Amino acid sequence: MNKKNIIIGLTALVATMQPKITVANTLATVIDSADVTKPVAPLVPLDMQRVAEVAAMLPLTPQGFGDTYHNRLAWGKLYSNVKYHKVISTAEALLNKPFPAWNDAAYLMYFTKGTRPEGEKMMGNRLGWLAPLVWAECLENKGRFVPTIQMVLNELIHQKSWSLPAHDKKKQNIDGRNYTVDLGAAGFAHNVAQAVYLLDDKLTPQLRADVLAEMEKHVFKPVLQSVATGNNNSYWLTVTSNWNSVCLAGVTGAALAIIPDREERGKFVTIAERYAKNSVAGFTNEGYCTEGLGYYDYGFSKYILLRENIWQATNKTINLFADPKIKRIASYVPNLEIINNVYPNIADCHVGVKAPAALLWYCSRNLGLGLQKYDSLTFAGGTATLTDDVMRAFPNSASQSKVNSNTSALAFGLRSYFKQAGVLIERPLAGSKANIGAALKGGNNNEIHNHNDVGSFSVVVGDEMLMGDPGGPSFYTAKTFGPERYSYKLLSSYGHPVPLVAGVEQQEGAASEAKVLNATFTDKQDEFVMDISSAYPVPALSKLVRTFTYNRDDAGFLTVKDDFAFKTNQKFEFTLITRAQWKQIAPNQIEFDGKTQKMIATISTKSGFAVKAETIVEDAPAFKRIGIVLPPAEAGAITVTFRPVK
Repeated sequence: MNKKNIIIGLTALVATMQPKITVANTLATVIDSADVTKPVAPLVPLDMQRVAEVAAMLPLTPQGFGDTYHNRLAWGKLYSNVKYHKVISTAEALLNKPFPAWNDAAYLMYFTKGTRPEGEKMMGNRLGWLAPLVWAECLENKGRFVPTIQMVLNELIHQKSWSLPAHDKKKQNIDGRNYTVDLGAAGFAHNVAQAVYLLDDKLTPQLRADVLAEMEKHVFKPVLQSVATGNNNSYWLTVTSNWNSVCLAGVTGAALAIIPDREERGKFVTIAERYAKNSVAGFTNEGYCTEGLGYYDYGFSKYILLRENIWQATNKTINLFADPKIKRIASYVPNLEIINNVYPNIADCHVGVKAPAALLWYCSRNLGLGLQKYDSLTFAGGTATLTDDVMRAFPNSASQSKVNSNTSALAFGLRSYFKQAGVLIERPLAGSKANIGAALKGGNNNEIHNHNDVGSFSVVVGDEMLMGDPGGPSFYTAKTFGPERYSYKLLSSYGHPVPLVAGVEQQEGAASEAKVLNATFTDKQDEFVMDISSAYPVPALSKLVRTFTYNRDDAGFLTVKDDFAFKTNQKFEFTLITRAQWKQIAPNQIEFDGKTQKMIATISTKSGFAVKAETIVEDAPAFKRIGIVLPPAEAGAITVTFRPVK
C-alpha cells in the first residue's frame, strides 16, 4: 500500500497502499536469520497492573504534539518564520468555498466497480481542510478561522465512515452496524484529536464532547473490545506489516491527545507498548523490509510517530527505540541505496522511490547513525498534517539529540548483503571509473506486498535505472489483494526480469524460494548463485540456476546467467524489463538509452534466440518487456552481460 493511495485523507499525506548493513571495509555485515512472519505478541487481555504503572507516568490532562495555541511565545516564534505564512493563505481560500459533501456513491464505488480512488479522494478532500485551518488559527490567533473549523470538525466526526471503503468489510462501517479501525480511521482520529488539543477552549464544550463521543464509538471502544474479547476486528494488533504501526500510532496518538481520564489513556499506551513489538518483528533481523522502500517509509514513519508520542507522554520513560534491532531497521534505507540516490522498486514501491528524509533525520539523530546529509535538516514550513509536522515544528527527541560526529558510523561498503532476505546490493569501488550498480533479489513469493519475483534484478547506470523491477501500481483495485492479484502482469513474474519456463510463470507462496548456493565476495568481483527452480510449477523442470556476477573493473559490468535442464524438450525465455528506449544494435546486442545514460546488453547462447517485445500498461508508468526466447531444448544456458556505454 503506497502512501499516496491508501490514506488519501491525512491532508494528502497518505493513502492506500506503500535495504544494507555494511561497515567501512569491503565486507557486508550479515546478521543471522529469524522467523519474521509470526507475531511475537499475540492478543491477550489487558494487564491492568501495567496499565496503572503506565497511567502514573502520564500527564494529568491529555496532551498531543507541540503546545496549544495558548503558548503565544512558541506559536509567535513559528509565525515569525515566513515559511509558515503560506498556510494562512491556504486557509483563507477555504473560507469562501463550500465544504466537500459526503458522497455515498463515491464511497460505494469500491463495492460496485472495485475501484478505490473515488471514495478515498472524497474522504481525503474533506479531511484535507482541517490541517491548514488549524495551523492558520494557531499561528494567527485572531479567531477568524474558528467558525469554519467547528463546522469542519462537526462534519468530519459525523460522516458515515471513518474507515476507507476497501477496508470496510461487508459495508459494516458505512451502514453503522459495526465500527472497525483501519489505516484511514486511525490517522483520521489522530488528526482530529490533535486539532482539538491544539485549539483547546477555542472550540465549544459541546463540540469537544461530541468529538470525544464519536471517537469512543469509531475508534477507542472497538480496539478495547478486540483486546478484551479476542475478536478479529482489530486484527492489525498482531500483524507484522505496516498496518500494525500505522494503526497503533493513530489510535494511541488520538487517545493521548483527547481522553480526559489518565487510566483510559494508560490502556492505549499499554496496548501500543505490547503490540508494537509485532511491527518490529516484521523486519528481518538485518533490518530489511520485504514490503519495499515505499511501505517502509509509510510504516516505520508511523512507528517513529508512535515512539515519539509515548516518549513525550511518559516523560522519556517508555522508549520504543530501546530494542537494538531498531538501529538495524533504521539503517535499511542508507544500506538499500544502489548508487547515486537510486533505490530498487521492489514490491509495491512506486517508480523512482527515494530516501525518506524526515525519517532518516529522526533516526540518525536519535540513534547516532552519523548521516551528515540528514542530521542538519530543518522542517520549517511543513503544515501538511497536524501530527507529524507539528511534532517536528516543536522540540522533540531528535531536535534535542546530539549529532554523532563520527561520519563512519554507517559507512557505505561495496555491497549490502541481506542474507535472510536473499537480497544483494552491488556498488563500485569509490573513486573508480565504474558507473554501474545493481540490486539482486532472491527471497520468496510469500513476502508482504509480494510480487512473484524470485531471481529478479535491477541495473543502475549513473543515476538512472535502465533495467529491472517495474515497481508497484499507482492505484489499487478490489483485485489487488484478492485471488486475482497475479493476473496483473505488473505483479506477476511475467512483468519482472525473471525467466518464463516452458511458458509458465512463477507461482505464489513460500515454497517458491531462492536457495542461495554460493555468495563469494571480493573487492574486484562478487558472485551470487541461486537455485530458483522451486518458483516454477513445471514437472519437466529439473534444474534452474541463476548466477549473478558483478565486476568492478574499468567501467564495471553485471552478468546474469541461467543454466536450465528439463526432462523433455521445453521452451525457455529470459526476460528484460525496462522503461528506457531500446533497440537491437547487433544480432546479439540490445542498447538501452535513458535520459543521459546508456547500457548495452550482450546475449550469449549456443542455441540462438528470438526477441519478442511488448509494452505493458497497468495503472503504472508503462514499461517494456523484452523476451529473449530460446528454441525448445532439454538443457541449455543463456548469459546476458550489461555494460555501461562510456
